[in-house]
Amino acid sequence: MQTEPHSAPVLGIDWGTTNRRAYLLDPSGNLLRRHEDDQGILAVKGDYEASLAALLERLELSSANVILSGMVGSRNGWREAPYLTVDQPIDRLAESMMPIPVALPGVQCRVVPGYRFTDHHGMPDVMRGEETQVLGALTLAATEGWFLLPGTHSKWVLVVEGSIVEFATFMTGELYALFSGNGTLAPMLREHQHVPEAFAEGLDAARHGAFTHLAFCCRARVVTDNMPATHAASWISGLLIGTELHDIGRRVGRLSRAEFAAPASSLLPVQIIGSPTLEDRYVQAVQSYGMTPHVWQADEVYLAALRRLAGLPASGDAMSPP
Repeated sequence: MQTEPHSAPVLGIDWGTTNRRAYLLDPSGNLLRRHEDDQGILAVKGDYEASLAALLERLELSSANVILSGMVGSRNGWREAPYLTVDQPIDRLAESMMPIPVALPGVQCRVVPGYRFTDHHGMPDVMRGEETQVLGALTLAATEGWFLLPGTHSKWVLVVEGSIVEFATFMTGELYALFSGNGTLAPMLREHQHVPEAFAEGLDAARHGAFTHLAFCCRARVVTDNMPATHAASWISGLLIGTELHDIGRRVGRLSRAEFAAPASSLLPVQIIGSPTLEDRYVQAVQSYGMTPHVWQADEVYLAALRRLAGLPASGDAMSPP
């Protein structure tokens, strides 16, 4: 039996590759409970319905209107939800959610589609989960322009007049992890203390050459006593993030030539949605490239999106989850 959307509690699940975050809302949009675990799509080994049933039991739910987002809707996830194209406005996410049939009584399950984009060089890009965060920030009155979602795969998303115009993914966090775990630079990167001046130097270096050359320069700087080994981790972090900013700067220049007829949107504040650990570095990076950052709290943004997707009141009084 399927339950009508408003007759059961709303359970939003941001279901990623390694982690899962769940948020339970009452019919007024108030946050009742937040749950986080390591049961990402790799951990459940394909048995998504059993994993969802265990989560519902843990949250003491006999029925639920479940809204899923993230990699759970990918080709490697529970069911592949077809990507939207960037000519479809972001406010169509709610009507575009794909039902997932389940045998759990009283449970309705839908997944938010991601977006795909092909740039003017013919190179494709995709995202799942970040579109939900962008929707939430816009619901909270974020200005249009660039949205930055830092992480393992950092996303830069340009929104103009309610539509995603383009986006770009950077494997920044994954590359840092690879450099730290293997290869020539790994011994230098095991010291993870943040050195702001070294980070700033790495940001600046990204403007001046190819990444593969500059990454080797990190080692060269250490062995020629141009930089202490304890600064290497921050320098590489700055170089990686600076590479993102350098590319976005080129895109801003292209937009200013009216390729998308939206030059003003390139100059608006960069809306940053991410973890506090990464926010500080990206704020510094954005400012160093002459842009103005505006930081959004990730849970607050997700809850705003969840209320909108579920058709709940936008002004629910958030409770402190137990």
